[in-house]
Amino acid sequence: MCKGQQTGVFHDTINEGSQKEFKLETYKIDVEKKFIGQTRSRKYTYPSKFSLDGPFVENDEKTNNEILENFCIHGKLLDAVKVVDVMTRRNQIPHFPCCIKLIRGLVNADRTDKAAKVLQLMVMTGGVPDIITYNMLIGGLSRKRHLKSALDVLEGMSLSGCPPDIITFNTIIRAMFDHGKYGAAIQFWKDQLRKGCPPYVITYTILIELVCKHIGAKHALEIMEDLAVEGCYPDLITYNSMINLTCKQGNYEEATLVVSDLLSRGMEPNAVTYNTLLHSLCIYGCWDEVDEILLFMIETSNPPTVITYNILINGLCKHGLLDRAIDFLDQMVLRDCSPDIITYNTLLRALCKEAMVEEAIQILQCLGNTNSSPTLITYNIVIDGLAKHGFMEKALEVYKYMGEFGPCPDDVTYRCLIWGFCRADLVEEAVQLLNVMGNNSRRRVRDNCYRFIIHRLCQKKEVDTAVQVIEMLTSSKRKYDFTFCSNVVQGIHAAGMTEEAAELQQKLIEKKLFKE
Repeated sequence: MCKGQQTGVFHDTINEGSQKEFKLETYKIDVEKKFIGQTRSRKYTYPSKFSLDGPFVENDEKTNNEILENFCIHGKLLDAVKVVDVMTRRNQIPHFPCCIKLIRGLVNADRTDKAAKVLQLMVMTGGVPDIITYNMLIGGLSRKRHLKSALDVLEGMSLSGCPPDIITFNTIIRAMFDHGKYGAAIQFWKDQLRKGCPPYVITYTILIELVCKHIGAKHALEIMEDLAVEGCYPDLITYNSMINLTCKQGNYEEATLVVSDLLSRGMEPNAVTYNTLLHSLCIYGCWDEVDEILLFMIETSNPPTVITYNILINGLCKHGLLDRAIDFLDQMVLRDCSPDIITYNTLLRALCKEAMVEEAIQILQCLGNTNSSPTLITYNIVIDGLAKHGFMEKALEVYKYMGEFGPCPDDVTYRCLIWGFCRADLVEEAVQLLNVMGNNSRRRVRDNCYRFIIHRLCQKKEVDTAVQVIEMLTSSKRKYDFTFCSNVVQGIHAAGMTEEAAELQQKLIEKKLFKE
């Protein structure tokens, strides 16, 4: 058994889009000692120069496999490749688990040429690489634009006893499209189907989506007809994928073609189909089309869901159509479709943006009687909206209510209030809140906010309080920057408050917060 497996030199994980980095760990001390002992008791041939006949030619199979393992353990991948090469030419069988790990390591080290060579030698000596190793190699070759080599590896998979899987086909098709070989990708999949490959719907969907993206939905629908002859058919996910893509591109004519084709096959759109269409139509403000789809949903077996209404309300709010958004909220209640906290947060954000504070507070208070209790985000939306419009008394009321009945305030809550106080020139209230906040929260208040508070306090001749604010700032910083105080004093002096600047500087020197 390969000691490399025992020590976990390599991690055998892979997914379709990415593979974890090849890791080489140092051998454990006791195993190192054992290996050193073996090297003393057995004579290994390590050539000083590699001859044309190849290195390690005088070693037997067991010895060379031990050397191969040791090279793998210590990350000497290219040396390990040479050992495998020599062994196969001398009719010796390299340890297959080591070969597999070596191939994966070479792929991750971006040496796909060497990895392909080791795989070929392994197969020649009777080894069967697993599907993960094959897919890693094909993925590596595809990324380096070596598509022909990747296809050669694919052709040899079934012959070696490891047939390709969905990931293999998906990798090849994506690579072909990445390199602009659209026709080749389509023909490749047709050829695979003719060879008896199962008509994988996932691979089919990826192919059609890529055709739709790069060539257009009309051509994708034509390809779908061609593939139907090969026994490959779309499902609703295929159509939803195409609809999503065409809608994102703003190509509603093609989206209509896709929906028509879907209906012609006797399939029914589902909530995902409708929501995808509505989301895109809302972005572009196509409200007549939105109403048509919504009416169709209500009349069929796919009534609007809470997600549907959230899409509509969000779209209307972004376009400033608050009245219509509130109408949809009423519709939800009438149709027994309970709004969730996302619905309310969306409306509250829009109401606060339009300075409709009374309505926002009213909704916030009503939330306590619903199944959607206000969250921290809900409170922060309202407090931020009130603070930005200067309604600091109401913002404080919400803050106090939050302290009694809601979740604990966080850094965002405090920042919204502090900035609100600064905008309203309520520096004393800002200082009081800074005292309430902990160091962690004070650390997240921006320096320019502190500067404003200190500047206004000095204008009011409250230099001692200004020093307290600076102390709060410095206590919250992991590393204090003396230039902050220097810049603050200079700014106050430049504003014509020479006495206050001098007094502040002296007090900061006494507290060792100012360097002369």
